Amino acid sequence: MEKNMRSNTSTLLRAGAITPMALAAALCFAGTAHAAVSVNWSCQASVGTSSQTTSVTGTAPSSVTAGSPVAITIAPGSSTVPSSVLGFTINNINNMKMIIPVPANSTYVSSSATGGGSYPGSTALVGSNVVLTIPGPIPGGTTYTPPSVTINVTATAAGTVTSAYAGTSYTNPGMTFNTNLPVFGNIATSCYPTSPNPTLTTTTVT
Repeated sequence: MEKNMRSNTSTLLRAGAITPMALAAALCFAGTAHAAVSVNWSCQASVGTSSQTTSVTGTAPSSVTAGSPVAITIAPGSSTVPSSVLGFTINNINNMKMIIPVPANSTYVSSSATGGGSYPGSTALVGSNVVLTIPGPIPGGTTYTPPSVTINVTATAAGTVTSAYAGTSYTNPGMTFNTNLPVFGNIATSCYPTSPNPTLTTTTVT
């Protein structure tokens, strides 16, 4: 069953300052996804903190034998970048990164990003994480579909291979991006999935 992706955000208002979640919340993924899983993010920029809820789709084989390949795909739905926030025109968003650890009980083989239309992304293995980067810039007011990420691993032993977003704190985030505003320029925001950080896929290894 398809479910609508929803963003549920709250902002901390601060006199004379742009709140980070007026940016982060407005840029939260929204749209449709198959078998969506909710992810609760806590976000912070230089002027405060807040939270948002997003949904993503994760697909993977339900079971494999040890030594077999496992293809994990994580796909967000379509998103619309707001044209303005708190009275300020959004020029664009840029340098968005989503971080997915290579699952335990597996060996990394490759990863790729597909889709994204005019705003494609690319993946790279950074340490033990797969990082999806969408350079942009994506202009304010634009509706687009972020790329899907496929991570190919080999199951190493009996047990499970599970996937989830990275992130345990603002200094160890699972998602980052810049929002470019007149006068202010790029404003960096870092987000991490709060407890419980949901599992996106699970594959049983026998």
